[in-house]
Parts: sequence; C-alpha cells; structure tokens
Amino acid sequence: MAMTHDEYVAYIRERYAALFDPNNSDGDWQYLITINRGWWPLLTDFCEQLEGVLRHHGEIGRWYIRQVKEKFGELRIYVRPAPYERLDIDGFAKWVDDIDPSAPTPVTEMIGIIKEQVIGRAAHICEECGEPGEMRVVEGWYGVCCDKHHAEWIARMAAR
Repeated sequence: MAMTHDEYVAYIRERYAALFDPNNSDGDWQYLITINRGWWPLLTDFCEQLEGVLRHHGEIGRWYIRQVKEKFGELRIYVRPAPYERLDIDGFAKWVDDIDPSAPTPVTEMIGIIKEQVIGRAAHICEECGEPGEMRVVEGWYGVCCDKHHAEWIARMAAR
C-alpha cells in the first residue's frame, strides 16, 4: 500500500530529525513539507546528502530545513542556519535566526550544489507520480507533470 503524505512526513521527521529544528511544533510540521509523492524520493535524496555533508563538516544541528514546497512549478527547499544565542548590545541574550548569508563556506557551497542538483532533477519529474514530466502551464498555474497528470489537471480546471 502506498504511503500517505502524513506517513511520509512522519518518516522524514524521524529518519532525518537532525536536519529539522527540534522546536518545530506539530502545527509547523503540517506546512513544512507540502510537495506531492512524485518528488518525495528527491527530498529523501536531498536529506541523505545534506546529512552526509553536515556530518562530514561537523555541522549537524547547525543547519535546518525550514520549508519544502512547490512554487511556480519548481521544487523549493529552504535551508537556514540554526538559531543561535548572541548577546545583544545591553548584554541580554536573545535568539537570532540569521537569514543574511555570511561569506560562503565549504558547507554553504555544498548545500547550494546538492540543492541545485535536486531542483534540476525535479524540473523533469512529475510531482504527482514520479514519472518523466515537464513544466506545464494551465490557466496561469505552473506545474511539472507527465502527459497523464497534465490531462487530468486540464480536466480538473475545466470542471471548476
């Protein structure tokens, strides 16, 4: 029997726990991974490679996957540094979540490379079923899909 979306997210959450912020709530997890099953193997592959890079460089727990989604037909994976404690000007500790990239490091370069590779593969894989696909546009909506799922998508849009 095929895995449900919730089962897949639970698998990723458990198997790759070190790649996600331990402070994520169950509510956060509902929106953290919103891609369809055709792209699940790509995300699993990304997590496997990311974990290897972080382990190799001793940076497990220093980078977290913040969100995985489809946008304009592209696979988007957001990886951010883990929040860290920094003393502010008055000496009070506060948690910061840096979004401005610092100077490139071997780790940030490797994250960029594996992200580009996985996103590049997603451009040719149906997000619904994982078969070969291509970018399609239906009534202004973008998606990567095979011929079968493209036809179903057109039919769904026409039936609205």
